[in-house]
Amino acid sequence: MSEHGVIRHLMWVGLTAGRGAEAGRVRFIALTAATALLALGIAAMVVVHASYQGQAQRGTARHPVTQEDRPDLPTTALWSKATDSVAHGGSFSVVFITPLTADAPLPPGLDAWPAPGEAVLSPGLRTRGAADGIATRYGHAVGRIGVEGLQSPDELLAYVRPRAGLPVDEALNVVGYGMAPHAAVVRLGQLDDARPEWAFQTMPGLLVLLPVAVLLVVAARTGSRNRDRRTALVDALGGTSRALALIVLGEAGMPVLAGAVIATGVVGAFWACDVRLPVTGFVVSAQDVRAHGRELALAVVTAAMVVVATCVVAARFTPTAGSNRPTGARRPPMRWAALCPVLLLIAVLGPRLWAAGTPGNVLTNWAGAAGTLATLPAAIAVLGALLGRRMSRAGRRFGRPGLLVAGQRMATHPGPLARMTAGLVIALGLLVQIVAWQGLFGAEARAAQATVECIGSSALVVRPRTTTTPRQMAAFVRELPPTVEAVRMINAPERFAVTLEGTCRGLTALQLPCRDKPVRVGGELKDQRAREIVEWSASGADSVTARESAEPADAAASTPGEVPLTVLVSVDGRELSVPALKQLAYRVLPRGLAIDTAGGEWLTTGQIKRGQGLWITCFGFVGILVLAGVSVISGTAEFLRNGRALAPISVLSGNRRIHWSTAAWSLLVPFVLAGFVGCVVGTWLAYPKTADGASYISGSFLLLCVLAVSVMGLLAWGWGAHVAARQAAEWRPRGD
Repeated sequence: MSEHGVIRHLMWVGLTAGRGAEAGRVRFIALTAATALLALGIAAMVVVHASYQGQAQRGTARHPVTQEDRPDLPTTALWSKATDSVAHGGSFSVVFITPLTADAPLPPGLDAWPAPGEAVLSPGLRTRGAADGIATRYGHAVGRIGVEGLQSPDELLAYVRPRAGLPVDEALNVVGYGMAPHAAVVRLGQLDDARPEWAFQTMPGLLVLLPVAVLLVVAARTGSRNRDRRTALVDALGGTSRALALIVLGEAGMPVLAGAVIATGVVGAFWACDVRLPVTGFVVSAQDVRAHGRELALAVVTAAMVVVATCVVAARFTPTAGSNRPTGARRPPMRWAALCPVLLLIAVLGPRLWAAGTPGNVLTNWAGAAGTLATLPAAIAVLGALLGRRMSRAGRRFGRPGLLVAGQRMATHPGPLARMTAGLVIALGLLVQIVAWQGLFGAEARAAQATVECIGSSALVVRPRTTTTPRQMAAFVRELPPTVEAVRMINAPERFAVTLEGTCRGLTALQLPCRDKPVRVGGELKDQRAREIVEWSASGADSVTARESAEPADAAASTPGEVPLTVLVSVDGRELSVPALKQLAYRVLPRGLAIDTAGGEWLTTGQIKRGQGLWITCFGFVGILVLAGVSVISGTAEFLRNGRALAPISVLSGNRRIHWSTAAWSLLVPFVLAGFVGCVVGTWLAYPKTADGASYISGSFLLLCVLAVSVMGLLAWGWGAHVAARQAAEWRPRGD
């Protein structure tokens, strides 16, 4: 036989052996999933790099080059930036720009200059700001910013050409665009709020690729008993490592190829069009993906090669038996199991011995949590053995053969149960911990949300721009509706004092005394709105003074920096329209005003942190699903290996339902219990971090985790029972 003939024959042997192997279909699906997920995990890291690089390039292209940077070029436009926000969209940049020459270069993404009093909005801003009247906030909105002018397709951005133009002393003299952000005078772009790329890469690297690595090892060893015998036979016949590798390649080639095709299809979808990711809502730019098409193709090929290499190594390095004596059931490790509840109590109650936030408080919780998760498999094995004995007795008592067989197996061999469910429980516990830690960084945002729920928008805080003058503020106040009064807040932090001054109508609305001379307010402020405003805008002030004053005069000095913070109060206590007041501010002032609820800036910051935390939740949930898949594969393979013993019983007795009932108690019930236990343990371990309500852990989040694990349990139940029943139908007496 020729060399090529030998190669084809060996690969055909592997292909034939794979089709008829024990749990052969289970391994086929496992290797397919491992290949696809490994390729997609590597591709995710490539896409992250592509997104960061593409956003950085587009950000550089639109950054202004000032005349200070290029004094040899003439000024072509005046440029200024401010920050605004919309409900449910967070903050975004507003660029005010006025061309000075007929041939002034356009910012990237603009097809033509907007006329005075017009604005050009990004598609994402038009969509998210529609309810806030964003189309008329800065004037008449015309056109849309093109993708080449946006760092991501869904970025919120606005270019505004003020009706009266920009004052020269309030803007940058621009000669063109293309300044690197790190060298620019002013930063423009959403990357300023993003994590560094290296920090973001750790999420797909740790939360996805590590579970996929576990899946790959389990897939390579699924149904390994017959393959180990085949490897020993090949060695006994003098077969070389190359011959064994060819057999393994023939066996694993088809599932690896199927996984590579699936991964290529998913990557191709991202290459063809922009894709909005679930949970986070981020839109992956197809333009960035296409720029790294070669790297993505290499990721799929690399994943396939890694899976094949792992299968070859797993077939070559098989475990050897140390003795030919039969082994009995291993007793569950009682000592380690007994430590689990002790360490759980240490993690929950131990931090109370130290003040919140101190190293002792944090380290005690960490050490207890780590010890609990480390001893959890032993505890699951002990509880599984105990539960198995009770199931076995119940099966005998009520005549349920499936319950009897599953319980007896669980009581005698608790190890497979622990291996199948421990990974899920630990992963759920870690995911809940991660979500709990996110809440620690959003305490101010939750406090601000509580303020909004308490006083709503019946009192708003107005923060003037750095270039706002008293005369401009006076013009804005004169345009306010009749039911709105402006109260100025003059903060003196060096004296821990704050003064509220305004008309009697405004002070009375806040239940403050109205005198022409300053009156110190004794005790706690009566009006809830006044208390919240002072708490957020003058935190630490222990002295509040009220004073009547006339409305701001036209003759007030026009020096920037002299305008105090202003509070807009609803005289009748009704809600004020933030979008309408912002539109008024942009109509009266060239660059508008920052108007928000008390603590509103913390709500915006909280939205940014919440968005960053959603990435951890997204990748962590993917990791949970992968580990659930690992449990499905290992549990199903274990059930099929031991389920062969049921074949004679089911055939001779004619009871085929025993496979379904046994699979339900052996696979479905443990999965559902693992979901509940993982969420309960994770919530308990997170209690020191959530006792004050500082957590994003919600009932819907926990329910989603339990449902995801339960769905995987249903899959394992149906799959295992169906295959076991088919094996029983094919069984014939052979002296066993």
